[in-house]
Amino acid sequence: MSPGLASPMPDIAAQLAAQVTAQVAAHVPASLGTYRDGVAAETGGAATPLVALRDPAVFDATLAAFAAGLGVSPGTADRRALVSYWSQFYLAPLATPVMTALVRLGRPLPLAFATTSLELDAAGRPARFLVRPGAQAGARAGLAGLVEDHLRPFVELCRAQCGIAPRVIWGNAAVILDYVARELGEPETLARPEVATCLGWCADTSCTLNPLAQALRDRRRRTCCLRQRLPGVASCGELCPLR
Repeated sequence: MSPGLASPMPDIAAQLAAQVTAQVAAHVPASLGTYRDGVAAETGGAATPLVALRDPAVFDATLAAFAAGLGVSPGTADRRALVSYWSQFYLAPLATPVMTALVRLGRPLPLAFATTSLELDAAGRPARFLVRPGAQAGARAGLAGLVEDHLRPFVELCRAQCGIAPRVIWGNAAVILDYVARELGEPETLARPEVATCLGWCADTSCTLNPLAQALRDRRRRTCCLRQRLPGVASCGELCPLR
C-alpha cells in the first residue's frame, strides 16, 4: 500500500460495529425503547473516554453538568447521593443493549471500560456508549465479562471520586440489569445460564459469589442508593431497603 493512502480497515471496522449495534437495537423490546440506542459505533464525535473520568477535573465537570440538569448545586448536594443517582442514569443506557445482545442474540458487546467512550445528552445525563471500531469482547463469557471488564472499574471510579461504598453502585447495577432481564423475558434469560447465574436467578452456589447477585434479595436491593437525599428526587419505592 502506498504511504500516501490511508488504510481502509478503520472504516470497515466502524461499519461492522454499526451493523452489530443496529442488530441489537432491532431486538430491544418496546418497553425498553428509551435506551434502544444506548450503544453505538464510535465516529469521532465529542465523547469522553471512560478512562478520562478518572481525572478528578473531568469527573467533576461531568458531574456538574448532570447536577445542573437536575437543578441541583453540586457544591451543596450530598456528593455520594449525586454520584449514585448519576450512576443510575449511566447504567440504564448500558444495560439495555448489553442484556439484549446477551439474552436475545447470545453475544457480548465489546464494552470494556478501557476502550469505551460516553456521550451526554443536553441535560448532562449519560446517554450513549460508543464502541471503538475494531474493539473485541473480552475473554470472559456472558454477563461476567461486563462485570469484570466494565462494572468493576466503574464501581471503583465512583468510590475513588466520592468515597461511596461499592455496594451502593453494585446495587444500582443489579436493580437495573435485573429489570432489563425481566423485560426481555424470564424464560429467555434463564436459557442463558451465565446471565441467570450472575443475577442470582438460580440455586447454584456460584451465584452468591457474584456482586450483582449479592446486591439483591428477592428482587429487592440490600443497600439504600441515597437518591432521596437529593432535593426533588424521590426514593426508589418498594425496592428501597429502608421501607
